[in-house]
Amino acid sequence: MPLNYAQLKTELQTDPLTLGYAALLAAGNHGAVADVLNQSRAAVSIPRTTVPAWEVFDAIVPAEWASLTAQEKQRIQTILSMGTVSVLGTNTRNAFLSAFGAGTTTRTNLAALQSRQGSRAEFLFGQPVTPADVAQAMEA
Repeated sequence: MPLNYAQLKTELQTDPLTLGYAALLAAGNHGAVADVLNQSRAAVSIPRTTVPAWEVFDAIVPAEWASLTAQEKQRIQTILSMGTVSVLGTNTRNAFLSAFGAGTTTRTNLAALQSRQGSRAEFLFGQPVTPADVAQAMEA
């Protein structure tokens, strides 16, 4: 996907999250600016569409697994055998909601898999930026 250089320039000039672009730009350090934009941050949440099955497995609390019916266990095992799991799939979501009730730690853990920590660049552009991207944006 092509980068929107006008949007990148606006981000760099306004620095809405006060990430400190101005001093780096003044020094001509486009690499450091790109590093700041590409740094993963706890405050940036990136939605996920699929997750590896092992992450789902790790999210399941053993004591809560033990309380499932044989049918629920079979359904979850089938989902885990897929290799990757769609966190947006209606059938998948319904299977997990049915198996793990409200207030369970497993349900909370599974909900957390729907997003991951990301960078400002990912949030804005869906991809990392390079020092060349920073230079081109500032020239635009």
